[in-house]
Amino acid sequence: MKLRKLLIVILLGVFIYSSYEVISYLYDTYKSKATYDEIRRQFEEQLEQEEDDFIAVPPLDPTETMPAEPTEPVVMSRYKPLLEINQDVVGWVSVPDTVINYPVVQAEDNDYYLRRDIHGERATAGTIFMDYRSDARANGRNTILYGHHMRNGTMFKDLVKYKNEEFFQNNPIVRFDTLYEEIEWEVFSAYVTHAGFPYIQTVFASDEEYLEFLSKIKSQSIFHKDMELTSEDRILTLSTCTYEYDDARFVVHARRITR
Repeated sequence: MKLRKLLIVILLGVFIYSSYEVISYLYDTYKSKATYDEIRRQFEEQLEQEEDDFIAVPPLDPTETMPAEPTEPVVMSRYKPLLEINQDVVGWVSVPDTVINYPVVQAEDNDYYLRRDIHGERATAGTIFMDYRSDARANGRNTILYGHHMRNGTMFKDLVKYKNEEFFQNNPIVRFDTLYEEIEWEVFSAYVTHAGFPYIQTVFASDEEYLEFLSKIKSQSIFHKDMELTSEDRILTLSTCTYEYDDARFVVHARRITR
């Protein structure tokens, strides 16, 4: 009888703990989604304000002297409210026909934002973040963005849509805008790989090494894309977890097409 009671107590404890974990996870993911929905709403309002301000500017009188071009890049006004929230913001990423439409941050390592939201608070979903070695202005050869594959469909979950050939062919253009400019990128490769595959290389000893890298990641693609890559190209790499096997990653590469 005592053994039976002990077993009941243990099972009840396991049930309570499991229920607590599930409820905590659901609340955490709900809170994270709400946070980024609000960030997205504010960002879109800023975009609309930029458009209105642009329309409101009167045409330049041809007799007037043109203002001098700024010597340093100017942060677009849409990002100023975001930078007030977090100085680590470096841009915004969006992928058509997906929920991917998020601010991007960059820290001094690739761990900080794994489990922190844009406010720096603990969050299972983390934040979309740029590899700490990548150039924040996207001038480097390989600009890498990471995001979690969340069960509730948020963050980089929809990236795996590129496993479908029709989606791959019909959604070739993604956007990663820096604080200073809007940039379009054309997808040329998508594949599942082990975390140890060197797709996150950022430094190359020579043009030849870079071209070899480009050839390698292009040949990995599930689907073929007729695109010739050169040493002058700059690429965007989007990475998330996938579950074909342990430590699997799903990777999408795109070439910068906005100059």
